[in-house]
This record gives sequence, C-alpha cells and structure tokens, in this order.
Amino acid sequence: MAKKIRLSPSQLAEMKAEFQNLKTMDGYESHKPDFEVAAIQAVDTSIDALLAQEAQVKNQLASISDQIADKGREYIDKMNGAAQQVVAKFGDDSAEYQSLGRKRKSERRTRRPKSGGGDMPNG
Repeated sequence: MAKKIRLSPSQLAEMKAEFQNLKTMDGYESHKPDFEVAAIQAVDTSIDALLAQEAQVKNQLASISDQIADKGREYIDKMNGAAQQVVAKFGDDSAEYQSLGRKRKSERRTRRPKSGGGDMPNG
C-alpha cells in the first residue's frame, strides 16, 4: 500500500487561510454539494480534531517512553544489585557470575605499565 502524503504545516496554514477567504467571499455558491462552504467546514473541523488527537497521542507516547526509560534504569540497577549478591555468595570468578554476562576476575586483563618510564632525550 502506498504511503499517503500528509499536508505540511505550511500547506495546511495556507489552505486554512484560503478557506477563511472563501467563507468571507460575497456571493459564493457552489453548484456541487462537495464544494459548499459547509462541506469544506466539516473537513476543516475534522482536521482540527485529528490534530488535537494526534497531539494527545504524542504526549501519551512521550510519557510512555519516559516510563520505559525509568523502568530500564531500575532494571539495570536491580540486575547490578543482583550481580553484587552473586559475587557475595559465589565470588567474582564464578560461573554463576559469568552467567549474568559479567567477566570473571581471572579473565580480566591486567594493565601493565609501559616500559621505559620517561622522556627520551633527542640526540
């Protein structure tokens, strides 16, 4: 199914301004009911209602997204706490600790200082 193209905010504002001009035009009468001011007004009102509904849904979505972020942070904190409990019970070099996606102490690389310990003179 082809994606429907939405009016840009500037296009919508332009159409609303044109409709306002049409409403104030003396003597405008359409021979077709689809183009009467009342028919156009119904579409205009529907667009306004849908835009308000969209704004409400966007606010709800933003709120849900914030809640997901908060729960994600809480999830991380709880899993880190659980990992600390596993270290306390089984140690940080245990298979249980590794099963939580952590590196065993024996598998961690140790840093070694660079040899040569200073600036070399030029020359």
